[in-house]
Amino acid sequence: MRLDSTDIRILKLLEDDSRISHKRIAELLNLSRPTVKSRIEKLINNGIIKKFTVQIGKEALKENITLFIMASSLNKKILEIDEIVEIYRVTGEKPLLMKAVVGGMKEAVELADKLSEFSGDIVVEIALENLKSEEAEPVLKAEYTCDYCGSTTNTPIIFKHHNVERYFCCPVCLKNYRRAVRESR
Repeated sequence: MRLDSTDIRILKLLEDDSRISHKRIAELLNLSRPTVKSRIEKLINNGIIKKFTVQIGKEALKENITLFIMASSLNKKILEIDEIVEIYRVTGEKPLLMKAVVGGMKEAVELADKLSEFSGDIVVEIALENLKSEEAEPVLKAEYTCDYCGSTTNTPIIFKHHNVERYFCCPVCLKNYRRAVRESR
């Protein structure tokens, strides 16, 4: 599915607030509610939107222990362990890096024992402190439609006008758009 600039705008609004109403999106993007509804349904049906979710503040969660585990091999049973939240194939002596989150030291030891059964020689490191934690900004593979001439580009010039992002294929289109807006006042 090709994403146009309207799809991108809808995705950004939903990313900021997954509970935003179709009515509010329509108001912000100058669209009708049925248009917003059908576009969101299309994004869901094409697998662009996987789920709507909630971010829970760390204050509401009990203290967890984060473990980083390095192993030489991947046993399929490892994929079924709920405490393991990320698995990477990496370079180095042990080509498998896993991140696990457990409720305490007892659970950490139990997990290490279980992993030793599956993967043999493992190295377990305990995270003492998280110094930085940010979600990576998703990079959308999208073609943007120029809001002035209608051509498409993968690398738009983004201009915010009345709290709405506008996309342009080149500086000339941006300049012409700004001139047209000034003249329409």
